[in-house]
Amino acid sequence: MKKVVFLMAALAVAMLSVSCASSQSTQSQAKNVETKTEKVEDYGKAGNAFVKYCRGEMTSIANIAADIKSSPKERKGIEVLHLFNILEIKQSDVWNKSGLYQLNHPEEGMRKAGMVCESEIANQATELSLDYELYSAFAAITPDDASLNGEDRYFLADVIADFKRNGVDKDEKTREEIKKISAELTDLEQKYYGNIGGDRREIKITDMNRLKGLPADFIAGHKPDKDGAIVLTTDYPDYFPVMENAEDDTLRMEMYKNLHNIGFPQNTEIFSKLLIGRKKKAELLGYKNWAEYTQAKLMIENPENAYNFVKKVADMSKVYAAKDLEMILAKKKELKGADAEVEAWDRFFYPRIIQMEKYNFNPEDARKYFEIQKVMSGLFMVAEKIFGVTFEKAKRDVWHESVQSYNVLTDGKVTGMIDFDLYPRDNKYKHFAMFTNELGVKDVRLPRAAIIGNFPQPVDGKAYISHDDVQTLFHEFGHLIHSIFAGNQKYVRFSGTNCQHDFVEVPSQLMEEWVWDASILQLFATNDAGEPIPAPLVENMKKASEFAKGVHINRQMHLAMLSLSIYLQDPVNFDHHAFEKKIEKEYSPWKSYDDTHLIENFGHLIGYSSNYYTYMWSLVIVKDFAGEIRKSGLMDPVIMGKYRNTVLNIGGAKPGKVMVNDFLGRDFTIEEFEKYLKN
Repeated sequence: MKKVVFLMAALAVAMLSVSCASSQSTQSQAKNVETKTEKVEDYGKAGNAFVKYCRGEMTSIANIAADIKSSPKERKGIEVLHLFNILEIKQSDVWNKSGLYQLNHPEEGMRKAGMVCESEIANQATELSLDYELYSAFAAITPDDASLNGEDRYFLADVIADFKRNGVDKDEKTREEIKKISAELTDLEQKYYGNIGGDRREIKITDMNRLKGLPADFIAGHKPDKDGAIVLTTDYPDYFPVMENAEDDTLRMEMYKNLHNIGFPQNTEIFSKLLIGRKKKAELLGYKNWAEYTQAKLMIENPENAYNFVKKVADMSKVYAAKDLEMILAKKKELKGADAEVEAWDRFFYPRIIQMEKYNFNPEDARKYFEIQKVMSGLFMVAEKIFGVTFEKAKRDVWHESVQSYNVLTDGKVTGMIDFDLYPRDNKYKHFAMFTNELGVKDVRLPRAAIIGNFPQPVDGKAYISHDDVQTLFHEFGHLIHSIFAGNQKYVRFSGTNCQHDFVEVPSQLMEEWVWDASILQLFATNDAGEPIPAPLVENMKKASEFAKGVHINRQMHLAMLSLSIYLQDPVNFDHHAFEKKIEKEYSPWKSYDDTHLIENFGHLIGYSSNYYTYMWSLVIVKDFAGEIRKSGLMDPVIMGKYRNTVLNIGGAKPGKVMVNDFLGRDFTIEEFEKYLKN
């Protein structure tokens, strides 16, 4: 998952950026304009300092906006664009740091400060996006302005289009209503995410027999509490080992239902209000619904195209999902009796047994080859080979002592900064994601981004992860390296991962291809004796991974259909729980349970909103890209150099379709994806 843009999804503002810290002063351009802010509450020393920083940047933003409006006719077009770029740098700085801190900082005051700053910058950004006088300064720039080149004109066109899309040309009453709704939506989104992050559910185990099947090191890492009970949580380092290995059906059921009720009932009313607010905002902006509004700037273009794509892949995958489920049911009946039925909490457990028996693969056999520090070294090794960069350990200010920092070097010169926050703790983001910290800007400053993760805590200095975890790390690293390589844009709004949202998963999903090649894994995947992972084990692992692929893709399309269709409904007096179950029964390969509440904890419904199809849409592109790359070889620096130059370095400076054509020499097709689904 790419966390960096989900906070931006709700913001109707003339920028789609992700986060940074300004290195260029604007005082020489600024007028003496003050932003209206509330009295600073006590968020602790660090929190107070952060709020002060945010409000100082907002004052600078207001000053720059006033400067742009003060004498637009006296400036060349390029000067206006330069000022607005500085404004957007500061805007993205506050926005992204606020998101990073509120979801990951160990201090409660800093988390609260992040929420306050995010609300305030969102409100100011909405004000600016609806400022007709500010918009007029850009509208007055003529296309044939001699001070502009092609890159500048692309930026100008995007800025003007966003102003209009955000309602700047509406009447004053409508603009005021848009501002009000936008502020309300930001508040609701924060509460929604906060309720998920703060809802850590536990299962206390007093009967050790319930842990049968779980790895010995997993059990060793869970010491009994003062009452003699072992506490399992819904955090991923507990959830997935239990769901994959626990022989106790009731334990897996408890874990499943606990996870799928996080945020319930706290988020029920919040989500209903979000649906109503987003629908109303879209209508005020001239769109039929939120899906139409969000997709107007995406590769997919409109809800009709999105529906057709989701339906096509859903129907395509049903045949394969049905075959997978037949095998899963047969195995469960063999072990549990003729009356057994497949349940959703069997999703990982029985496929694992089938993988072991049919493909002679036990995930535990591979796990001993994936010690976290070795995997990290291997990740860097692969990146160095295919992208021509190097990595060096670095020291800098971080939000938690466990965060590890590195510099990215190109030709010996530092070109980016990356951080890894890999272990779970209280009040930290629960999943895996890439967060942008500072967007890079050409000749101004370097990009900085982080991977937030939740790997198991090391025991005796070591921690072993599954191959699935390795795949997840490579996925997020795809986002990370995209953010770094694309961090040399002239305009911050095109920096990093700020491409079209339904293209953004292409770099991340493509990086997963490198974890399935034995010759690549053997470069770093070694056991404690130093022996590399055997090629036959990797081959069996790959074959095993193909099992239940139909079920996985079918489930993804169920989520994509829920994501899309819920934003096409009339949200007034709308029972979203009943709708969730309706879509679940029609599209999910798994059984539906009335006592689970996915919508309350499915954060993509807020961030990706109507556009969860993005993952599979991107995967179709990825399989086409991978087919082209494999002609030369995954470790071939020439083909990967072409990929870097035509895709990773571009950020949002070109539409996704253009980047596809630049790399492939044609539009993408679904053929390679169909081959992948059939194999």
